[in-house]
Amino acid sequence: MMGIERNFRIFVVLALVGSLVLNFTLVSKVNQLEGQVSNFSNFQHDIISSIDGQASQVYSALEEFKNEQSWISTVTMEIDNNAVTNGQANAIFNWQVKELQKNSDVVFHYTFSESEEYKALPANEMQNGLFQVKVPFRFDKEPQWHVGLITSDSYHSEEASEKEAIDGNDMIHFYVTVSYDDDLVKSSVIQNEFLGDLRTSYYGIIQTDVHIFKSKLDITLINYQIDEKSVYVEKATLLKYKGDTLIGEEELQMVKEDSPDYSEHFFNIHQVEQYENIRLVMKVEYSNGDSFEKEIY
Repeated sequence: MMGIERNFRIFVVLALVGSLVLNFTLVSKVNQLEGQVSNFSNFQHDIISSIDGQASQVYSALEEFKNEQSWISTVTMEIDNNAVTNGQANAIFNWQVKELQKNSDVVFHYTFSESEEYKALPANEMQNGLFQVKVPFRFDKEPQWHVGLITSDSYHSEEASEKEAIDGNDMIHFYVTVSYDDDLVKSSVIQNEFLGDLRTSYYGIIQTDVHIFKSKLDITLINYQIDEKSVYVEKATLLKYKGDTLIGEEELQMVKEDSPDYSEHFFNIHQVEQYENIRLVMKVEYSNGDSFEKEIY
């Protein structure tokens, strides 16, 4: 019996050792397989990236070839922020006509989103074959305004307020024609451009945060100026109402920053006392004389 037990124990030990060796071998093979799969996945990703890069290069080459073969370049647009006056701005369009015959008439045709009738505008030749037109449009708008309410354990940001109307439209459709001896020679395809870029480029963005304490409020205002030459907030005033009755107003202090960055203008006011039926309205005055109001609390 002792010999049988001894042999059984030896068998169990050998079985356990064999099991450990087998498990180690399987784990090693699984790790090798995972490494191979990972390498294959990386290789596949590299192939896809390479194909995408080559496809992009081919597409760019085809576009360049198409533009070289085309009789007209792509028409580009920019908005002249420096010429914004009394709610009117200019959209400037530039393009090149190739192999232009002498005495040809180059005309820019355009319409806004909701209008079906195209207007014709003779193009100005800036230099040989390079043309430009300025399309005026009116806008009635206010700055993009965000209002945040901050407590010790939460932050709530209200919707951005922005009033935007560009001749009732925010999209312009256009094409170019070239005529010679009153006969239409060529007409480009219709292009579209979005005019809504003026939305924040003129008045910028205003962020007003109301820090709420038990009986007091701290208020900060930041005006983010999008363009160095656009208008900016020069003065901010807190209008204090009790219901619908104006009971006082306080001017916010402009914070002098060490940073020379022109694009941000900081204002704040501290220890504004809360009271029953409180209503707070922020009034901002811009460098061009425009002013806007927004209820913030």
